[in-house]
Amino acid sequence: MTKEFSSIVELKSIREQKSRLSEREQELSSPILTDFSLIPEIYEWFKEILSGMACPPNPDSVTQRKKFLFIVLFLFAPSVLAGGRLPNGIRAEISGVFPDVSPCVISNNIADVSFIYQQYKDFRQDIEYLYNQILERLKVKGLIK
Repeated sequence: MTKEFSSIVELKSIREQKSRLSEREQELSSPILTDFSLIPEIYEWFKEILSGMACPPNPDSVTQRKKFLFIVLFLFAPSVLAGGRLPNGIRAEISGVFPDVSPCVISNNIADVSFIYQQYKDFRQDIEYLYNQILERLKVKGLIK
């Protein structure tokens, strides 16, 4: 096969890879939950879980807010954590649980959370614990399997 025509085989291979990658991206970005009205209830659970810890942190602190944001984004809009767009309505619902925090600050916090999760082991461990506790409550309520 000549060099020029071998590009057709390469092109076909690239298209197949792109298709597989698109399917995988779709799988990974599919939300676990879609009903944004659950966010206030999840925040109440989040605060309850924090209060039950051996040395309970202040649930209103910036660090705890960022942990909550990471969990909510992972549940409702995982692609945001990888640089995707925030779905319409979610920021307003999140703003409802943080009435003293401007939507702009929430957006800035969202921009930080993936980096902090990747860089700080304690932050990551806390999120994993809190997330698993919230998942258990969602299962008990029959909201997920």
